[in-house]
Amino acid sequence: MQNEIDEQTFIKFYLSTVLNYSVAMKTAICKKMEEEGKITFETQMTLGDNETFPMYFQDKKDVDEIIRQTTLNKNFSNFYENWEFIKLYKYSVPFFFDSKTKNALSVLNENKIKKFDEDTYRSNRILPTEIGSETPIYKEIKNGEYVIKFVLQKSYPDVDTMEQVDYRYPVVIYLNSNRNFLEIRYDSVKYGRKYTSNVYEDIVEECIGWLENTLDFNLFEINHNGTINNLKNGNNDPVKIYKQMMELSSGGSAELTAAKDQDYLLPFIDEIRELINENDQLFKGALEVKNLIEQYLDDKEATANYPYIYVSWGNAVASQSYIVKITFDYLQHRHTLLQHLTGTCTDLEMERMNNAIEYLCKSGSFVKGTKV
Repeated sequence: MQNEIDEQTFIKFYLSTVLNYSVAMKTAICKKMEEEGKITFETQMTLGDNETFPMYFQDKKDVDEIIRQTTLNKNFSNFYENWEFIKLYKYSVPFFFDSKTKNALSVLNENKIKKFDEDTYRSNRILPTEIGSETPIYKEIKNGEYVIKFVLQKSYPDVDTMEQVDYRYPVVIYLNSNRNFLEIRYDSVKYGRKYTSNVYEDIVEECIGWLENTLDFNLFEINHNGTINNLKNGNNDPVKIYKQMMELSSGGSAELTAAKDQDYLLPFIDEIRELINENDQLFKGALEVKNLIEQYLDDKEATANYPYIYVSWGNAVASQSYIVKITFDYLQHRHTLLQHLTGTCTDLEMERMNNAIEYLCKSGSFVKGTKV
């Protein structure tokens, strides 16, 4: 069993981790702390004798200084533990699942996986190097929805000093027992001397092994054969295919990007279909030509390979719109990968990830496939 890390060193892991987040992510953290009353920029707010929060900061724009002071203050440790549960992650690999015995919550409790409570949680200050070597913790998001969190320790060389910088690397599993799907979620790894090309494959496979062996789950791949057609058929839906890669049977390939002001029609195939529909009267006297063109388009779509697509979730508030890249046949053609792009979207918490995977499953764009 791995030994615990001394408190001072353990707290420094929070600092090195959060300082390397993007400016947008650090700003979102500061906003969250202010909303929760943990920090303030109001000089008239003073602490009582027994109060810990809020901590006062003079400059709202100096997010790095706010991060430094709060990460090194042990009173904020559980805030950062909670943030790792609710933050947006860059990648996710989805599966359908079923439990061989009991419901998900019973399985978590029977395996002595502790429930996280921000008010009372005390870390054991152990950061393993691989999934499954230490028991994770979980947070109940809402009825039937849980997030299981593993935190690994990793390191990378500082570009200036070339000294190794240790940091926290959380991997979470979002579990929706209402619809029996889950996602393994993780971020990019900072490259260092210990980096290997199969690091993400190892993470996914270790999580799969833990889910199967510890929780006794049956896992099923995503069947995405009908994903593109399903998403295209949602005419009045705010979810649209924004971009797709087509690899034609002739050997050519093209990345097609939709024009936003033309109802997200993809170039070439969709535009020609739209042209035919708009000029239906002209084609009535040339049905053979119309049929020939439509057959050609059908053949091109049927024989093409689609390595990935970009799907846009529109919102009346532009800053709340976001894009998800879906890569089919990821990791040696076994799994499906979702890449959650930040762009100009200001929502940097997990709710958009939950909404995306729920939509894809509920709409029938993702269906239960073969057993892992």
